[in-house]
Amino acid sequence: MLVLAPHPDDEVFGCGGAILRHASLGDAVHVIITSDGAFHCEAEQKASHTAMRQAESNAAAAIMGYGQPEYWGLPDRGITCDEPLIQRITAAIAAFKPDLVMAPSIYEVHPDHLALGTAALQAVRHHEYPLSLAMYEVGVPMQRPNILLDISDLQARKQQAMACFASQLKTQRYDQHIQALNRFRTYTLGPLVTAAEAYFLLRPGESLCAVDAQQRADELQKTLDTILHSRSWRFSAPLRAFARWLRSRTS
Repeated sequence: MLVLAPHPDDEVFGCGGAILRHASLGDAVHVIITSDGAFHCEAEQKASHTAMRQAESNAAAAIMGYGQPEYWGLPDRGITCDEPLIQRITAAIAAFKPDLVMAPSIYEVHPDHLALGTAALQAVRHHEYPLSLAMYEVGVPMQRPNILLDISDLQARKQQAMACFASQLKTQRYDQHIQALNRFRTYTLGPLVTAAEAYFLLRPGESLCAVDAQQRADELQKTLDTILHSRSWRFSAPLRAFARWLRSRTS
């Protein structure tokens, strides 16, 4: 499997359980971290900060049982879904020949997550051999995932790996957010499942219309919710009821 992460830590926060599951089965796992993770740093601090964040990802990789990630060093908050990025992802797929690519969900709010997920979708869409794409969630829970992966037996190791990202946990307790998200995903899975990761899996041969239709459905639902909660909709409710009564009398 090939894992695409926008920043050092997303590979663990977003799909650490899936990585652990595949690694435990003996599957080859290759992780690519695309940005340097140094958005808030002054120019003179970027090199050392980048090295520190890479060391954190390396430590997490050792815990999770896969080799050192590959680092592309793109600017943090500077990832764009353009032809060079799509071609670079395409080249990585050709080099490693995975049967599964994991990338951020196209519903993520962070611009780097969104750009990388969209570029991965385009690269997989145009690839020459059958390939599945699993989109993972980090900052925005997906509304309609089609895969819930039970990681109950792996959550302790995932938590150990998340603890490697000390520089980020000083800023925000992302590990607690992810633990809560993984716990929430067990809502429909029964009492014995204590942690799960959600994915939208696009299998070989499946039309991207499914993704496009879901996006459109989400947009329409938001519009409908806005209308239903609007003041004018509530005020006009009696008039609509009266109109229905009149139609029933004349039919």
